[in-house]
Amino acid sequence: MACTSCHGDGFSDASVMQNACESCHLEALNKFSDTHPKSKFTDPRNAELLSHLDATQCVSCHREHKPEITRAYGVTLAKDFCAHCHQDIAEERDSHKEFGFETCTNSGCHNYHDNTALYENFLRKHANEPALNKKPKIPALTGLVEWNKKNKQTPPLQLQDADAPAAYKDENIVNQWALSHHATANVNCSQCHAQNDNWQITSTALTIDSCIECHIKQNESFKEGKHGMRLADKLSKKLSPMSPALATLPMHQDAMSQINTCVSCHDPHQPDLTFAAADACLGCHQDEHSTNFYSSKHGQLWRDSQNGLLPAEQAVSCATCHMPRLKKGKKVHAEHNQNANLQPNSKMIRSVCSNCHGVEFTLEALASDEQIQSNFSNSLEGHHSSMDLVRDRIEQRKKKQ
Repeated sequence: MACTSCHGDGFSDASVMQNACESCHLEALNKFSDTHPKSKFTDPRNAELLSHLDATQCVSCHREHKPEITRAYGVTLAKDFCAHCHQDIAEERDSHKEFGFETCTNSGCHNYHDNTALYENFLRKHANEPALNKKPKIPALTGLVEWNKKNKQTPPLQLQDADAPAAYKDENIVNQWALSHHATANVNCSQCHAQNDNWQITSTALTIDSCIECHIKQNESFKEGKHGMRLADKLSKKLSPMSPALATLPMHQDAMSQINTCVSCHDPHQPDLTFAAADACLGCHQDEHSTNFYSSKHGQLWRDSQNGLLPAEQAVSCATCHMPRLKKGKKVHAEHNQNANLQPNSKMIRSVCSNCHGVEFTLEALASDEQIQSNFSNSLEGHHSSMDLVRDRIEQRKKKQ
C-alpha cells in the first residue's frame, strides 16, 4: 500500500492515520470482547489514564517503521506499553512483584484487545482439567449432511445432467464433477462457468466471485484472513491477490507464482476437503512448524484417519487448528480467516485447543517456541505458572470465607 494510504498528504493530522487504521482493522476488532475499547478511555472517569498513554490512538502502541519493536508476526508493539497504566500492579497483587514490565503479554498472561481465554474467572473454571479430554468436541466435517437432510427428495445431478456446451465438455472433468459434492448439492456447470452468457473455462477466469453465491460465510472470512485479505472489496482495486511470493514465512519455491483464491486449495470439479485440510497447506508452506506436521502427534492422528484407523472427528489437520469448523445452531462452516485465532496464539485456546486439551496443558504448549516449531511433538508436563497464580487466588478466597 502507498504511504498516503495511512498518512494522507503532507498536511494531514493524526485523525487521518487513526481513520486509516480503523478502516481496515476496526471490523475485526469489534468481533472480539475488547477489554480496552476506545469508550473506556473517552470516559471522563478514566481521563488520568490518557496522561500516561493515549490509548484512543492505534499508533500509541503500534507505531510503524520501528524495526526494534516489530514482533515476528509483523505488528509493532513496545514491550513496556502495559506498564504505562499498570505500574502499581505489584502493589495490588503480591503474586506480580517478581514480574518484569516486559512479561505482561507472554503467552498465558494478557492480551490487550481480547482476554476471552485469559481472564481469571475462565482460568479458575478450568484450573484442574486433564491434559487430554476424554471426548473431543469438534463439529461435524461440513454442512453438506444437513443440506442432504433438507433436500432428501432432490436427486443429485448425474453425468448426463452436465449443462456445459458440447464444445467445452471434457470427459475427465465431467466424470469428476458427477461424483463431487457439487453434483450432490445440485450445482451444475453453468452456475460457476457461465457469466453474462460467456463461458469462463480456465481456472484463472474462475475468480472468488464464482464461489460467493453459495459460500457466503466462507467468502467473508476468507477476505478477512491472510490468504484473501488483498481481495477485500476496499483493497482489491489497489492490490494484487496474495501469493506465496509475498509471504514472510518460508514457502516452496515451485509455489511462488500461485495466487490465492478458492481454487488454490479446492478443486471445484472434485472438492476434496481432506486434501484442502493438510496437503494443500503444505504445498505452499515450508516453515519449520509446517514441515513437522506429519511427524507430529497430530499428523499421526491425521494419517490414521486417512487409513481408516480413526474416526474423522478425532483427526487433527492443519485446518482443524488454523481454519476451525464453527457451529451455530445446526449450521457448520469453516473459519477461513486465519487471523481470527493466530496472533496472539492465546486466541486458539477457546476456539481450538480446548476442544481436545485442558487449558493448562494448552497454555504450556502455546508458550513454548520450541513446541510450536516442532508442531507440538515433544512431551509436555501439563503445568503453567499462570495456573499457579489462579490456584493461589482460589486458596486465598477459601481462607477469607
